[in-house]
Amino acid sequence: MTEQTPRPLLGPIHCAILITRHLGATVDAYEQHLGLHLTRRHAIDPQAAAALGHPELSGCPAAMLAGGSGREWLLAIEYDNAVERNALRSHGWLAMEVLVDDVDELANSLDGSPFEVLRPPADLDVSDRIRACQARGPSGEILYLTQVKGPVTPFELPTCSARVDHLFIAVLSTAHRDRSMEQFEALAGNEGLRFETKITVVNQALGLPMEERHPVGTVQLQSASLIEIDEIAQATAAPHDLSLGVFSMVFEYEGEPPSDAVYLRGGIFGKRYLLAHRGAGGETTALIYRSATDVMTQ
Repeated sequence: MTEQTPRPLLGPIHCAILITRHLGATVDAYEQHLGLHLTRRHAIDPQAAAALGHPELSGCPAAMLAGGSGREWLLAIEYDNAVERNALRSHGWLAMEVLVDDVDELANSLDGSPFEVLRPPADLDVSDRIRACQARGPSGEILYLTQVKGPVTPFELPTCSARVDHLFIAVLSTAHRDRSMEQFEALAGNEGLRFETKITVVNQALGLPMEERHPVGTVQLQSASLIEIDEIAQATAAPHDLSLGVFSMVFEYEGEPPSDAVYLRGGIFGKRYLLAHRGAGGETTALIYRSATDVMTQ
């Protein structure tokens, strides 16, 4: 980012919320095959469930996991009545893009695991300094396992410090790129980038030509994290019911909480203000508020 670019108000990504029917098996899969580790277990309290817009999650068992660098980024919640969703064929949160050290080695290690490699490692269309493969997790969630081999102007990207490090890009599928971009640009307080690129894993899932390009946008966030917004015209609407896979992305937000934010006294988001809303792509986005005092003391 240039010196003239304002500091984003949004970011970093606090965590992705993953809905599963089998919490123990999900935790085991991420620990054994991606090297994450369990940091906390909680039942979702009524306040947090209401703040996320789904009071039916109250009392559900949950587990927070961290990557090899120690940074927490995945909150798995067990909910038996979750509906099926194909994230590659519907709008809403499409994927968790996770920073890894060696994507070729990691992809090879997933053979026979609960993670199905959908596309083999390849350099991305936007830059040969980014190499990634795409995998489907045990609850249908999509992961972009991404190796960053060097700076990629104009993006601010992180450096990796573990075999599987942390979630650094939240990927959204939407029917209207510009409408979704405007929402996240307003939240972040900065202007994003708009371009077109091929998304081979989506093209493969939808039966489209592999070279087909889609309108895409990115919004830079704090701490070398981003939101990627993909306009997938052929995808169906996001489900309204709680579905398996990535249900919500939770972001840190630098600002005073509005009057309708909920102060959570305990639990997984304890002693923070939380507010969730449904975006233009049908996605649920949750904000954890950091006041100016919080930012100064970090």
